[in-house]
Amino acid sequence: MLKSYYEVEVEGSLDLIKGYVLGFIDGRKIDGEAIFDEEHHVENEGKFGQLLRLLGTKGKTVHVIVCCGLHDMLREALENRKSKLPVTIHSVREVFGASFDFEYKTFAEEYGKDLIKTFGKLPEGLVMDPGYEPKEILNPDAKGVEAYAPLHHYEVKAKGRITGPIRQVMDFYGLVEHNKLIELGPIKLKYGD
Repeated sequence: MLKSYYEVEVEGSLDLIKGYVLGFIDGRKIDGEAIFDEEHHVENEGKFGQLLRLLGTKGKTVHVIVCCGLHDMLREALENRKSKLPVTIHSVREVFGASFDFEYKTFAEEYGKDLIKTFGKLPEGLVMDPGYEPKEILNPDAKGVEAYAPLHHYEVKAKGRITGPIRQVMDFYGLVEHNKLIELGPIKLKYGD
């Protein structure tokens, strides 16, 4: 069974909020997790929100993604401490899923096959949106030294979008994000509002 996740939007210092939330979870021995947007490439602010923050009319906003009913306990704990902590809760929203766009290209057949395999057999729960079709190009006339050649013996390129439950999306993103051949877009959350 999939866990329910919620995004708690809190205005305040990331270090303060992170310390409080993690201390709250550990101190109460809660079997749950907290995911901080800045540490996981989660896009949650539009261009207008970024502009307001840069102009100083909006403070630093931290988005904490929590599971297992932790959002209600966290909201209550932060509300009870609002006179002592310089933080403000702006919203609590249920997260129904997440997605991210990706693109890859390589001229080495070994790496190309690995990429096709990685994105062709996704972990359980993840779905490749329609339109993902890796294009492999073989050119036998270009075989040889190809480092800076305009023509390559092998080329593969593809782009697509992966969608699924937030935890699985973040885990897969973490698995592929350090591969220099893959360009990843930010993780986008799907809300229940």
